[in-house]
Amino acid sequence: PSLDDVVKIAQGGLIVALDATGAERVKKASPPPKSFQPEIFDASATSATDSPAQLLDVAQTRAVIATRLLTLMNGTSGTRVQVAEFLVSLLNKDILPALPAATTDEEVLSRLCDACHGAGMTALVGRSLADELAAGDLTPPGISATERVVLSTGSSAAAGVAALAVQGGKKLLSLATATAALSCEALGVQTKSFEADVVEAQGYKSAVVVADELLGLLEGSKRVGTLKGDKGAVAEQLAPFTAAPQRLGALSEALAAAYSSVRSEVQSGALPPRGLTPLSAPSPLLSTSLLELSRALLAAARDSLARARTVTTGLGAAEGEGGAAVLEQVAAAEADVAAAQRQMAAVGQAMLADVDAMPGVQAGLAASSALEAAVGAVAMEAVAAVASLRALEGPPAVLAPAAEDTAAVVAPSAPSAAAAGAKKKDRKASAAGAVLGKGTALLRSYVEKAAATAAGAPGGVLVVAPVAPAAAADGIATLASLSEAWSGARTALKPLGSGAVKFLDELRAVVEANQARRKPKIPKGTRDFLPEQMAIRERAFAAITAVFKRHGAVSIDTPVFELRETLMGKYGEDSKLIYDLADQGGEILSLRYDLTVPFARFVAVHSIGNIKRYHIGKVYRRDQPQMTRGRFREFFQCDFDIAGSYAPMVADAEVVKVLTEILTDLQLGRFEVKINHRGLLDAMLAIAGVPAQKFRPICSAIDKLDKEPWDIVRQEMVVEKGLPEEVADVIGQFVVLRGEPLDLVTRLSAPDHPLAQHAMGKAALDDLAAMFNMLKAMGALGSLTLDLSLARGLDYYTGVIYEAVLHGANVGSIAAGGRYDKLVGMFSGKDVPAVGVSIGIERVFAIMEQQVRERAAASGRPVRATETEVLVASIGSGLQVRRMELCAALWSAGVRAEFGYKPNPKMADNLGFCHENAVPYMVLFGEDELAKGVVKIKDMDAHQEETVPLELLVPELLQRLEKRKRWLAQAEAAGGSAPAAETPAATETAPGTVDGSSA
Repeated sequence: PSLDDVVKIAQGGLIVALDATGAERVKKASPPPKSFQPEIFDASATSATDSPAQLLDVAQTRAVIATRLLTLMNGTSGTRVQVAEFLVSLLNKDILPALPAATTDEEVLSRLCDACHGAGMTALVGRSLADELAAGDLTPPGISATERVVLSTGSSAAAGVAALAVQGGKKLLSLATATAALSCEALGVQTKSFEADVVEAQGYKSAVVVADELLGLLEGSKRVGTLKGDKGAVAEQLAPFTAAPQRLGALSEALAAAYSSVRSEVQSGALPPRGLTPLSAPSPLLSTSLLELSRALLAAARDSLARARTVTTGLGAAEGEGGAAVLEQVAAAEADVAAAQRQMAAVGQAMLADVDAMPGVQAGLAASSALEAAVGAVAMEAVAAVASLRALEGPPAVLAPAAEDTAAVVAPSAPSAAAAGAKKKDRKASAAGAVLGKGTALLRSYVEKAAATAAGAPGGVLVVAPVAPAAAADGIATLASLSEAWSGARTALKPLGSGAVKFLDELRAVVEANQARRKPKIPKGTRDFLPEQMAIRERAFAAITAVFKRHGAVSIDTPVFELRETLMGKYGEDSKLIYDLADQGGEILSLRYDLTVPFARFVAVHSIGNIKRYHIGKVYRRDQPQMTRGRFREFFQCDFDIAGSYAPMVADAEVVKVLTEILTDLQLGRFEVKINHRGLLDAMLAIAGVPAQKFRPICSAIDKLDKEPWDIVRQEMVVEKGLPEEVADVIGQFVVLRGEPLDLVTRLSAPDHPLAQHAMGKAALDDLAAMFNMLKAMGALGSLTLDLSLARGLDYYTGVIYEAVLHGANVGSIAAGGRYDKLVGMFSGKDVPAVGVSIGIERVFAIMEQQVRERAAASGRPVRATETEVLVASIGSGLQVRRMELCAALWSAGVRAEFGYKPNPKMADNLGFCHENAVPYMVLFGEDELAKGVVKIKDMDAHQEETVPLELLVPELLQRLEKRKRWLAQAEAAGGSAPAAETPAATETAPGTVDGSSA
């Protein structure tokens, strides 16, 4: 069940029925009919003296019954199905018991229990419930003492009342957003503050959504942006306008929190009672989230009224110069807001006085009152905006009333000086109206018609006539008309009313249509890839995968999201960069931050002993993107890991060897792999005197030495992380040590060196010495450097750590990894040693793309997006089918070929296609060639062509392509220059391609 279901039942007009399967389940869980023992109940003890003000209204009463009914049917409560059927009958026959607007759920639900005995009064007509039941031919089922416990526990009453406030609030948010947009047009406010780059800088997610909707509503408007001079005191008056995304975004957040807590109550199921122990305590989140919703609704209401005042008086105009009628109604709306605020404050004070108090029902009623006040405020703002626009435009010529007839017309004010100036400048403002946004024009029409009809204005148009302050004092009819106009708008904008619901559907369609026409935008920190970029990317993936497979690795894949608990606590300070997914009522999930933690979870779940795996997939980080340095929020990682028990340092050495092979094969330029050991770091910090609990935070600071100078890192250690200066200085003596691996290990292993004298440091040095000797044997030591400043901030590393950087490229590290022996054990309780490396493919790709484009610019050739080898072309008419037939034969032979889509292409079209896409060969024929059974093969690089028999076309092309492939391989091995030993057939020049598969 959803909150919409509760609202539909609360509004009436629908028939409610029990699900047959659910009813059968309830029967099976309830005691046998013979064992039913009704509780001892004194009907005279039920209070029947409540005044209407002390009772829930009809909609709230129906919502409470609906929510209680849902919880009974969701679970196995042990109540009889007759009780559920009785509640259904009460709803369908509209015989509603009078339920008190009490403090707690138990007080309300106890009265519902009394109704099951037929005791109490009715909410509709104030008659005895027993009489109404008899008239409706309903027999109360009675309840047992156990059933009373079930029915009167939980937060069903509060959830029922709150469901109406929450769902109404969600619809009011859309109406308030549209009304704020209309006010911006009435005043001509600049909308720069609604643009994405401005709103995103504030870091408030919901504000971005509201700002986008405001711009959608204002699409096509020629009124916004006409106001001049928005500095100083004027800017303060404009704050409710320019800050609308943030203010309404806060309401959106409060609605989301309240919706979540209310929905959990509606969807919960009553559980079997144990004796007479209450089933569960009321929700501890419900009251607080509803109070926050009340606060957000009232804040939005005050903003609406502030905009209404500003729109009415005009900037720089005193209230006495006009608008007395509107301002008096604004004051009335402010009184409603103040009353709702007092009600909210009373609930809050009760909760502060007693921290265990959970006045869920009163909090729900406070939210309902805040919603009503907010509806009035939004309606008042809408009327003020409509009246201001009409004052700016002047009355329609055909509907302009005579001067003596203005008593029946809403007359908020004479146009202010600012409005008069705007009218004079706006040549398009006429009797037909100003040019408004497509969404706001719809709102204006809807509100004006409702307000004018209620005020009795002619033609359904809110005609505005100037009213001097003195006349306004005597204008009782005018003031009354405005009061009626406000009432009409308030009815039209009632969020759960049928009119507002229908209007919102129309408005949503307009906004969505406008959004489709606005310039689309890619999410921050992500990017699209063009075909030529994908060609380069595929080459990189192919080269990396070839190395992985060469070392015997197998491929796996894991979900792009994991349980949040799987990821948290594994990344140190970087855990704040994890993307959390919105709670949809299921498990709490987050997007994966890397591929290592999911791999550890994979090993634990599948009880894997030994595995050598690679994984290429997207990961996500809520980081500040630096697009020019290859730092994105969504990017690929290429991981290679070895998990399981092996001889010491053997797996570590192979992983580093894999890393050096990949960077060599990718031909990115000169690179360096910096290596350190977590044991060396811990020994270094222990020798310096760093407390054990600060090891990881200090390591995180050391890890920044590749980006920041030592002075900045030292300041972070001392000032932010509380390290004594002398301790930081000792660390500084260690982190400057770097050099050739075997040489530096030998020096650090000297008996008198502090690291060699520390047990953890000695073990780490022994590990490094063994690994470096293995790497020397595999010829992979030349690009390695032992660097004691390398820290790697991730918490899960336990041994060797490494990071690869490219000399001369400003992209940071392009690969990194290390040993993590404890990570799998976090999931399974059994440690599985593991070591791995991750290639930062986005940074690698950025370098490769730059290299390819530089080569393309130097050669004057295009960057290839396709791998087409042959274009099958024809000269003459009616030969497209023959081109397709010949192309199909080439495809069958494995040749990458295209036939062109133009039915009768010109020779210039064929040549242009080959040059633009760097296609090396063209197969050309016409009617004469077909008659002779031959075709021409045109070498696009050599500018030569040769006629061959049709039956020899495929073998001839295969031979040429194979020779060209060998030539390209030699060219790439030679660093991009043409080899002297061989050239492609019939050409003395290099093939004209610069792509992801050739140099």
